[in-house]
Amino acid sequence: MNFLPANRLRLYRNFKALDGNDHNGIIRYYEQFEDGISSLDFEEYFDCTLVYTNALFQSGHHGRNVVMCDHLLELIIMQNIETWGGEDLYATILFQKAASLYNLDEYARSEHVLRELIKIYPNQPLFRRFLEKCLLRRKPSWLSKTRAATVALVLLSAIVIALEIFVVKPFFEEWYRAAQITHNVMLVSGIAVFASGEMLHALRCRWAVISFTRKMVRRNR
Repeated sequence: MNFLPANRLRLYRNFKALDGNDHNGIIRYYEQFEDGISSLDFEEYFDCTLVYTNALFQSGHHGRNVVMCDHLLELIIMQNIETWGGEDLYATILFQKAASLYNLDEYARSEHVLRELIKIYPNQPLFRRFLEKCLLRRKPSWLSKTRAATVALVLLSAIVIALEIFVVKPFFEEWYRAAQITHNVMLVSGIAVFASGEMLHALRCRWAVISFTRKMVRRNR
């Protein structure tokens, strides 16, 4: 379809008239008139595409958002756009991509993007906190073993309790106190193993972020 200048202006005007909080309406309009929007002048096209990309993110269309983030990042680099509306758009779009990947459970890819962000902006606490959150989601194999040990200890504790009730107390009452101590020790040990594993994982993630950030700060200096 050939979009005349007046029609292109109308498309852009109608797009800008949309409620900024009506994310689904923005998505529908952009996709319905995508050919016309792509024929707009660069600044108008970029403006519409930026709003559309954000609408995808806000609406939970994270897979499509990642695609559009890559497209915007390519445009930002090609056109050498440093700021847009006073905002460091490169950092904003890259972070939104990382957040979408995180919401898609693609933690390794999200971590990679966040590390690239921290290389450029090591003093941005939001990026550091989100990297730590991402690392927490990437469970190491040893943590699975501690959780398995916790489950085993809790199950053993339950078995000992059952033996206390149905065997020890009726027939071996002199061993009843020892059985109680045994199941309590197993239960407390299971909780301790679980808590220790989770705490160690959290501390290792935090230290990994701190170490990486310090390294990037020194490099940038």
